[in-house]
Amino acid sequence: MLNVRLVTTSLAMLVVLMAAAAAEPVKDQAPVVQSSAEARPIRVILPAPWETTQSQGEPVKSSK
Repeated sequence: MLNVRLVTTSLAMLVVLMAAAAAEPVKDQAPVVQSSAEARPIRVILPAPWETTQSQGEPVKSSK
């Protein structure tokens, strides 16, 4: 009885592993061409928490 369970479990694992291997994307294909907007991430520079926020009309102070 134990041998039948062992063989059944082994076959089930083999089927699952083969299905998972077949489902992974192929990495040897040519890369998909992306537009420049999609290729580079958009970075937003946020002020540090200790800096005061400036409104749109305030001039930027120089550090001299």
